[in-house]
Amino acid sequence: MPPSMPPEITDAIISGVALDDYWNSPRPSRSHTLAMCALVCRSWLPRSRAELFGVFYIEHERTYDLLVERVVRSQETMLSPYLASVNSLDLSGSGSDQLSQAARLFFVEFAGKLPGLRTLDVYRIDFSHQRPSVKWPLLLSQFRTITSLSLWHCEFSSFNDVRRLLTALPLLSTLLISWLTWPTVPHEMHLQTTPRPRTYWPELHELRIWNLPPQCAAVFLRWITAALEGSPVKVLVCDLSGLPSTGSSREAVDAFVGRVWPSVTDLDIHIIDGRPLLGFTALKHLILRECHDYRGNWEDVASVLQGISSNMIEYIGIYDISTLKRRSGPESDNDATLHFEHDTLEEIDRVLPR
Repeated sequence: MPPSMPPEITDAIISGVALDDYWNSPRPSRSHTLAMCALVCRSWLPRSRAELFGVFYIEHERTYDLLVERVVRSQETMLSPYLASVNSLDLSGSGSDQLSQAARLFFVEFAGKLPGLRTLDVYRIDFSHQRPSVKWPLLLSQFRTITSLSLWHCEFSSFNDVRRLLTALPLLSTLLISWLTWPTVPHEMHLQTTPRPRTYWPELHELRIWNLPPQCAAVFLRWITAALEGSPVKVLVCDLSGLPSTGSSREAVDAFVGRVWPSVTDLDIHIIDGRPLLGFTALKHLILRECHDYRGNWEDVASVLQGISSNMIEYIGIYDISTLKRRSGPESDNDATLHFEHDTLEEIDRVLPR
């Protein structure tokens, strides 16, 4: 047996370190394990560092400061070349101004330093204090390799910043938008949403939109309806249940759905008012959520299903249907039985055979 293992074997072992991040367990985490691998011997160091730099989680301003100080700017540690290994970056704030400030600096301090970045997740970052400038959202164009972007609970100073930020990433294949807020002004409600004729995201296959405040949702939907021209969206996950069922908001929803329905194969929605799912001619997988609201009144769900015009349906999921515990006697828990209180569920049976 040779005195040392071939490097391709040790590389395979290190790369095979479990990807679990032990969210609900004590350390050691994957990062800790990889750090220990880096200390085994000199031949283990390069691959361990490359894997260690693959995913960054920045949850505190101190973490960000150390990353900039010891990796980006340091000439002693010689770690900056490993930034090319960064594939995924997670900026997770807790509403703290310090981390939000660091996140705003990120676009400047890391420009051109993350050539392998594919996934960017941003959570609870306040961009509304960014110094007013039409250029700062365009800094994201320095990260054109990003294919997956998630924005959760972020604040912006205007919708224009949101628009510029999103259109700076032409390679997006996955986009998630949830609880974005910005100050709305009256003229935005009637925003002209006719972007220049071009395809912004030719590879955008998965779109997720959740829980936008009503006024912000109307503005966003009007704009993205036009911006999706040429984007072959296949997977649509959408929760617009908080929007008014009539008026301009409903018109914005209808126009948006009309834009994407010819290409969508996987649809996951919170049904709102029982409107039929007309136009989804390519649909294969359908999930209806929040159906517990329809207990005893399943005609609306049946009407949604009856409107499906696709002949390629393979799967229908109806979620959040609860049972009730009914006691037959007050003396003992042993007398408790489960009761399925859905009196009009047979309406679904009437539709499904079709």
